[in-house]
Amino acid sequence: MGDIQMTNVPDSWRPSGGSVALTKLVVPTSIDGLTNQENELLAELAEVWTRHASRNRKLTAYYESKEPLVDFGLTVPQSIKDHYTPLGWARKAVDMLAELCVFEGFVSPGVDDPFQLQDFMSRIGFTSVLQQAIQTALIHGCSFLSVIQDAENRPLIRTHTAESSAAIWDYPNRRVKACMAITDVNNDNEAIGLVLYMPTRNISVSRSLGTWYVQGSQPTVNGECSVFRLAYKATEVKPFGRSRISHDAMNIIDGANRTIVRAEANAEFYAFPKILLMGTSDELASLSADAALKLYMGRYNMISKDADGDSPTVTQLAASSMDPHLTMLKSWAAMFASAMNIPASSLGIVSDANPTSADATEAQREDLIIEARHCDRDFGESILQATRLVARIQDPSVSDDDLMKLQVDWKNPNTPSSSMSADAFSKLAGSIDSFANSEVGMARAGLSRSEIVRLKADQRKAQAGQVLDQIRGMRQQTEQTQDDGERQTDASTQSTVAGGGLKDSFDALGVAIRAGVTPESAASMLGLKGIEFTGMTPVSLKLPEGGGNEPEQSEPASGTTQKA
Repeated sequence: MGDIQMTNVPDSWRPSGGSVALTKLVVPTSIDGLTNQENELLAELAEVWTRHASRNRKLTAYYESKEPLVDFGLTVPQSIKDHYTPLGWARKAVDMLAELCVFEGFVSPGVDDPFQLQDFMSRIGFTSVLQQAIQTALIHGCSFLSVIQDAENRPLIRTHTAESSAAIWDYPNRRVKACMAITDVNNDNEAIGLVLYMPTRNISVSRSLGTWYVQGSQPTVNGECSVFRLAYKATEVKPFGRSRISHDAMNIIDGANRTIVRAEANAEFYAFPKILLMGTSDELASLSADAALKLYMGRYNMISKDADGDSPTVTQLAASSMDPHLTMLKSWAAMFASAMNIPASSLGIVSDANPTSADATEAQREDLIIEARHCDRDFGESILQATRLVARIQDPSVSDDDLMKLQVDWKNPNTPSSSMSADAFSKLAGSIDSFANSEVGMARAGLSRSEIVRLKADQRKAQAGQVLDQIRGMRQQTEQTQDDGERQTDASTQSTVAGGGLKDSFDALGVAIRAGVTPESAASMLGLKGIEFTGMTPVSLKLPEGGGNEPEQSEPASGTTQKA
């Protein structure tokens, strides 16, 4: 099995943002080493990428504020057109929504670290990788998560933007059928490296001296394409979503840019109002630009008469007001804010009215918060599909039922104030048992996931201290009893077992071990001699129903055994 070289962002290629020519992709009808079906899929993928390349480049340009000025050619001088600065409204609209879609981790009922995903996420920097994928999905409508195996057969997740990749949708099965990602280009901006995610295998393809060849491949885990989409507002017609920078958003941005340029041109009149001189001599009319500027800056303190003895007439042309431009800019901002579900104040447009209250500001973000929740739902499903494949690669024996219990934990996009969180927490804790010490309750109180982990660790530490104090007290009591000459016979010991003494000891043993005490130390402190441990975590014991004399093991946790 050959190694597939895949990178999050190719080393020799970066999205241009509209600054350079488009990447050229020329794929032959047939590549040696690919099956007929794979060659057909490759040709279709190349056509899809070519069809959307210009559009994706344009969206990136708007996001990076590099879009050209769309002008009617009537009112703005060319010198100002060449030096205008586009508005960054598209980036603001994308980033505000992306910042509300915050991945916190994975959760599964009753499991702290489901499928050992925490180590996996730390190894690949999954949180950062996912946030970048969400951002690019909002820009272009979709991005992709691919799951492969490294040289040590460990799972890896890579992201691919719509600028560097293309995919085909399998409508009956509602999943990605095949995907292609550009990984390298030459000095002529021609693609020379591809990774093909096919239904049965992942293939690395390179071009050298004008010839494409298969560099390496590896089989897929479950016989399906190992690529998963992150789509923004996907529909049956558009399964790969649509860009947040929509057509109407781009038109509004173009109009606002024209307004800014016109306002800047009008500002020149405010700085140097036009002066009309009638009846001047030919000498004065033929002044150079520098001489005319010096004359103007002197405010025409002295103008000589002409040859006929007549004085020239001086008239100042009033500059037009800036108010119409500012009013129009506010209108553009209001339309853009409405289209993007963001507050107009976030665009730098400040109302002249009284300051907006906190409740009114929060109400303006309500539509954006609802949109963020929809994104969490849609993105979360694809993330779960990719993560379940990762878990299966790490442990092929994992059951489908356990995988279906896995869920994505998102940060609440509607972040209430500290007082509101505390008030809600206290009311729920008073009406729901054990709510205060649960992770759900701590999250409702406003604690982050890292704070919850530290708090539970402190609670376990405090519990361990209490258990150790109880064990020490029990041991001291036993030693005192032995010193007084009290000895228990075998019969009395069995009587104690039936009465629950052994049960209490084993309960304490289980609590101590779960609190972090070594099994041998805990057994020695409790006087439980001759206990043989299997290496697994012991669980609490309980007497069987019906009054039997033999202790009964309670339902153990998954993978837990006990031997005594």
